[in-house]
Amino acid sequence: MFNSIRVRLTLWYLLVFGSLLVGFSSYIESSLARDLREQFDTSLLRTSRTTANYFSEFVERKNVAGGARETILEMKLEKLGAAIFQGNELLATSGEEVNRAMRSAGSRPAPMFTTDPNLHKRLVVFPFQAEGGKYTVGILAPLNELEGQIGRMRNIILFGLPAAILFAAAGGFLLVRKSLEPLVTISEQAERISAKNLHERLTVANPNDELGRLAAIFNALLARLDASFRVMREFIADASHELRTPLAIMQGESDVALSRDKTIEDYKQTLHIVRGQTKRMARIVSDMLSLARADAGVQHLRVEELYLNDLVEECCQAAQALAHPKGVQLAWEASDDISFRGDEELLKRMAVNLLDNAIHYTQPGGMVNVKLTSDQSLALLIISDTGIGIPEECVGRVFDRFYRVDKSRARAAGGSGLGLAIVRLAAESHHGSVDVVSQPGRGSTFTVSLPLQT
Repeated sequence: MFNSIRVRLTLWYLLVFGSLLVGFSSYIESSLARDLREQFDTSLLRTSRTTANYFSEFVERKNVAGGARETILEMKLEKLGAAIFQGNELLATSGEEVNRAMRSAGSRPAPMFTTDPNLHKRLVVFPFQAEGGKYTVGILAPLNELEGQIGRMRNIILFGLPAAILFAAAGGFLLVRKSLEPLVTISEQAERISAKNLHERLTVANPNDELGRLAAIFNALLARLDASFRVMREFIADASHELRTPLAIMQGESDVALSRDKTIEDYKQTLHIVRGQTKRMARIVSDMLSLARADAGVQHLRVEELYLNDLVEECCQAAQALAHPKGVQLAWEASDDISFRGDEELLKRMAVNLLDNAIHYTQPGGMVNVKLTSDQSLALLIISDTGIGIPEECVGRVFDRFYRVDKSRARAAGGSGLGLAIVRLAAESHHGSVDVVSQPGRGSTFTVSLPLQT
């Protein structure tokens, strides 16, 4: 039961509201009881003053004892209980109770209130002067009516308080249920979403409140998951397609070699083809592993001190083996020493992939230029070619994995579609970036920016 947010919120609501209600009721009860007692005392004091004023008229006529008795009768104080003293001498009384109560209270220069717990009555003693004499009026009133009023008030509070809490519990439960209805709707919608329908989104009545913002955040998360799943599916499909081709070639060559007897030279040729396809598969798998590690955040760079100019020159010399047979002229500009801290192997793969890409897409007789420059904070590697170029609508996707502008030509050239993805990975791993500018039929220029303070 306590696993339900609805129940817990209702209980918390009851705890807070009940505490406030009990505190408020206690305050009201004590305040009303105090006010009733003060009103009772005020009424007694007013009665005693009126009695004193009435008796003073008899004192003026020198009718003290008779005036005291007459005052008690005229004021109808027999039921309350009244007594009039002159000093310690009793002039008149309506009963022995008030007489004893006043003698117990003694004389005071100011009005005094006392309560007799045995009689359950309240006594007010009011001293006054008339015609030079000192007199005291005492009024003894029962507390039954006052206590009855206070008791009825307490009963109303005691019986009304549980009823109020019960109604508050019901109202709180309904309020919490109404408030959590959008959350229940969101949870039901989210429960129906799986990997097969990530395109669906959560809907809420009010997108501007807290639950609406929560749904918007969840929808953004679903959008990212949907994009990730789509990229993953495309990646798996493209990887399977890339690996299927060399596997099919290796299987075909093996079947042909085993189908009939061949010479040693034929077997060597078959093994040479199989080895070439194996190298291609190993390169694809290695690139995929590097990209997967980068996606998982476990790409570890072997950072060391190196010179970018020496690294680029070494890569250009190695790329001559690809450019010369194809009739492509490769030129690079020597630069001063550029000290850099980075992963030498990953930077070499970046440069080699850019050079390989430029040479493969440049026609015989074309040219590839390599330039390395730097300032105090940035090193720029610029590789431009006079090749076939990239259509404008494809420029933004050339760094995507397994993406090819011309799939048939790229596959025939031995490309896997991961070279430029590795280039971007290498640049971003060193806190840099790579950009491309291209015109179809006029060539492309790739610019790698690497911050020197890494």
